[in-house]
Amino acid sequence: MPGHVPVLKEEAVQLLLTDPNGTYVDVTLGGGGHAAAILESLGVDGRLVGLDCDPAAIDHARAMPPAPDPRFVAGRARFSEIRPALQGLGISVVDGILADLGISSIQLDDPARGLSYTASGPLDMRLDPSLPRTADALLRAIDDDELLRVLRELGEVPRPRAAVRAIRRALAAEVTVTAETLRKALEPLYPGPARPRRLSQVFQALRIAVNRELDELESLLHEAAHLLRPGGTLCVIAYHSLEDRIVKNTFRPPRPYDPREPIPESPWVPLTKKPIRPSDEECRRNPRARSARLRAARLKAEAA
Repeated sequence: MPGHVPVLKEEAVQLLLTDPNGTYVDVTLGGGGHAAAILESLGVDGRLVGLDCDPAAIDHARAMPPAPDPRFVAGRARFSEIRPALQGLGISVVDGILADLGISSIQLDDPARGLSYTASGPLDMRLDPSLPRTADALLRAIDDDELLRVLRELGEVPRPRAAVRAIRRALAAEVTVTAETLRKALEPLYPGPARPRRLSQVFQALRIAVNRELDELESLLHEAAHLLRPGGTLCVIAYHSLEDRIVKNTFRPPRPYDPREPIPESPWVPLTKKPIRPSDEECRRNPRARSARLRAARLKAEAA
């Protein structure tokens, strides 16, 4: 897709590929940038499946490169649907899985999705349009305590109670709240140079809640341990601390506070002691890469 720039492309592909003739899955196909890089490194007998919950990404992939490559096939699936999606293609085990958890520039810049506080369109925020509730519908369905939890836990939003009151006033004044009206309702709470970050935190929290992104990530991490062959690799690019913490603790569970408790077992061998971050040069070329963190792990033989 024009305007889409894959993040940490070379680093992710280098960690992902253990067998150039193996079978790999890009579970966040997006604009196809990572998929194209994987195909460039695959052998003639390699295979790549590209999955995405966004039908626009699948339509694009089927109409343009890498679609003409016979080693590539695209399909629509959320993380929690990966196993049946692969089974439908006759695949029960794979050599590597790549997940780029960030939303694409194309999605973020589409005003009809309402994902950005700079948008003017409806407050939809669904990455998968088959999901039952838009952000507007979610806000009208949940109570103040739940909205407070969403803002605090999913966005780490400062002044969350004041933000709840501002959002409620906007809902009461509008039949349908747009991204623009939500932004205007919140702007008085966050003056000064910190305003863009604070607005982004609110929009992030609502997007994560609408798409159940953390639940879907947990599903991905669980399914990957059952889909990878022994020695297979899972690479995850996260963009905020909530995602990265889940991945980190899955790959290397934290030690219990009580030393008498057993240390949790993990089916993973981490390949990245610390997350890999984009270079200064990559951040200059693509400012949206700044917060990216890549972690990778190999599935233990006894875990299969």
